[in-house]
Amino acid sequence: MIAAKNIAFGVKGKQILHPFNFTTDQEEFIVILGPNGAGKSTLVKLLSNGLKPSSGSISYYGKELSQWTLDNLAKYRAYMHQESMIASSFTVREVLEMARYRYPETKNFFNKTVIERIVDELNLQPLLDLEFNFLSGGEKQRVQFGRVLLQLESEGEIQPVKYLFLDEPLNNLDVRYQIELLKHARKFVDEKRGSVIVVMHDINLCYQYADRVLLMQKGKVIKDGTVREVMSQELLSETYQIELEQIQSQDGEVFYRHVSYSSNLLDNVK
Repeated sequence: MIAAKNIAFGVKGKQILHPFNFTTDQEEFIVILGPNGAGKSTLVKLLSNGLKPSSGSISYYGKELSQWTLDNLAKYRAYMHQESMIASSFTVREVLEMARYRYPETKNFFNKTVIERIVDELNLQPLLDLEFNFLSGGEKQRVQFGRVLLQLESEGEIQPVKYLFLDEPLNNLDVRYQIELLKHARKFVDEKRGSVIVVMHDINLCYQYADRVLLMQKGKVIKDGTVREVMSQELLSETYQIELEQIQSQDGEVFYRHVSYSSNLLDNVK
């Protein structure tokens, strides 16, 4: 369980995140949505212990973050950055293996097996012996996603809900790998392994994969609820300052588009 009470964040007199309460105590796919500068990345960094709040408190499983050691916390939450540079010339294989170093017997059968499984699932085999820093942006994203999945893998004992934080993980990925990454993140939730808390920009992908949406604007969470509660065309249009319409296909799929898109099509027909 994560409980954030009245957390806020500011720097040099500027309020980046206004006071906010947040709780999650079950496996769920949470998307933090909103325009640029809304405070999305700041919020996910605060919740994952990447930043310290200017005020308020955050606890995991009833224990304040200040009371956790980094080694212990790393077994229960993993954070995937937007940036993917690594200071040293590690290979992809070494980057993935580093995700397991906090666990005893890092060379044991379980660690070897779980690394092989993630490599296979994410199609990372061709990259294993390449230097990470010379990969393309999309390849780095895939490797980093594999790393955070591996960080939360555990053997044997029953575990509490774990937390996978992803800050704009779709950057640099082509359509195929965007969908594959989101499917794996959704699987993490559906298999009761934990919760995903992800910063996204794509409204349509958010609608397809999220259980819960935090919609942000100007450092405030203006709506927190289910997809249907939050993602109305009126609220999204107001938040993004652009006129959107919600379309439903014959098979029930919902997606959003800019209103002028349909008008342009009619003009082209004429």
